[in-house]
Amino acid sequence: MKLEFLADGSEGCPLIRLYGFDLAGALRLREAFRSLADGVRQDIPLHEEWWIETVEECHLDLRLGVRNLGVVQRLPMKFECVLTAQAWMEIVGLTDPFCTHQDGELYRWLNRDGEVLLLLSPTGKW
Repeated sequence: MKLEFLADGSEGCPLIRLYGFDLAGALRLREAFRSLADGVRQDIPLHEEWWIETVEECHLDLRLGVRNLGVVQRLPMKFECVLTAQAWMEIVGLTDPFCTHQDGELYRWLNRDGEVLLLLSPTGKW
């Protein structure tokens, strides 16, 4: 699975997209989201996961928070997505379709709360 920041050039920018994944990658990502929703983990530096390939050193920390901030840029190419347990559980649900089949036309906006949108798309298209 690739993790990439797109500052401009397309509708929805700026955005971070998670793309180039198969069913196994979707399952891993859903479990990461679920661990935040369940409070098992408070923070996941997604860019450090073995199954994530960063594009241009894009870093994304997923965090459990008391309110929904969405994706916020902290430094150049360093972002964090802070959401409540309920919001993470909603993202688990948005990820479910990718865990049952691969449809090249399928994509989901996982979060639009912050200054940067979060996109999940197997092909990278939206």
